[in-house]
Amino acid sequence: MNGPSGPLEPDPAQPGPANEPEPVILGGTASDERAAPESRASEHPSPMIPSPAVASTRRLLGASFDLLTRASDDMRRASFYIGVIVLGTVGPLALASFAFEVVSVHMTKAESSAVMLRGGTAWVGMLGMLAGVGLLVAAVESRAMAAAILGGRLATRPVTVRAAVARSRMVFWRVIVASMIVGVPVLIAQTAVSAVFVAVLGSQTDVSLVSSTLVAALVGAPLAYLLGGVVLGDVEPFEAARRSFRVFRARKMAAVLVAVFETIAVLLVYLGLGAGLDIAFRVFDALGLGVDSGPAGLALVTIGIVAGVFALGTLLYTALALSVAPQMVMFVGLTQATFGLDHVRPGGDRDPAVPLPGQRRFRWLTITMLVAFVAGVLLLAGLLALFTR
Repeated sequence: MNGPSGPLEPDPAQPGPANEPEPVILGGTASDERAAPESRASEHPSPMIPSPAVASTRRLLGASFDLLTRASDDMRRASFYIGVIVLGTVGPLALASFAFEVVSVHMTKAESSAVMLRGGTAWVGMLGMLAGVGLLVAAVESRAMAAAILGGRLATRPVTVRAAVARSRMVFWRVIVASMIVGVPVLIAQTAVSAVFVAVLGSQTDVSLVSSTLVAALVGAPLAYLLGGVVLGDVEPFEAARRSFRVFRARKMAAVLVAVFETIAVLLVYLGLGAGLDIAFRVFDALGLGVDSGPAGLALVTIGIVAGVFALGTLLYTALALSVAPQMVMFVGLTQATFGLDHVRPGGDRDPAVPLPGQRRFRWLTITMLVAFVAGVLLLAGLLALFTR
């Protein structure tokens, strides 16, 4: 891939132009892979396109940010889609929590506890479950959509945001399984490493960042390309894991950087969320807005909560897209595999613009999502009615 300053410079530690590594063929020959029934999106042959260059390890992050910049318009539209999902599922819980704080101002501690015992705990629990499911869906779709958009852009055959959403829904459960394949061993190793750090340095030492980064480098690197294998390579999660090991062996240090960067980017979400909430509370306090404000003040805080939850969704997508960008740069550069996107490209068997007979029309918000949104509103209304009795 070419950055704004010209072709990427070769890595001195990697083979030079004369013996640049060949694309890693993920099972069989390249022609066999593209012609496999499970990987072929349509009977129409793909046009001949130039293959993206393999980024050197030391230029990987620069190439990733360049890719994100070139896809910024699609990234922004995709983040709005995730923002709507988070707003519809997490918003009711946030508003219910604020409503409870408002009514509690005029209650004693015993009275507020009695309200929760009358059924408030169950209502809040259901809202919490809805919010948790919504965040899970948003996270899975964010990673899959970002992989589709960035992979298509890198291969110079961009896909639309609508096509990326369609591809995300096709591989939704596969992405969850792939995340578990990576997450379980990393979590086990991280727990063990953290225990060692605490035993050596003491329980008061914060080593979460150190242990997370270390585990990502040692355990996560061989599995760094699972998402690319599922979304772009169009294979099942366990097959994607096997092939990830093959891509890992082609550029070990690059895979380590991919895994470490993904871990750090996810940690930044938590840091950014905490900082954002702190700033919001300070702004509300400076404006004199809070749970004891008048009707106008409460309305402004409510609007701020809605806007903040929507912004949380866009932040979630942006951070996860940032975390998968290096993986897409290396995966596409080393394998040239983006034929999973052919399913949702024009003429593909899952083209959202022209559904085939027997297929459902594409919806930005599925029936299940709309039902979840309505359930959130009804649960919020029931909880507010309980508070005002």
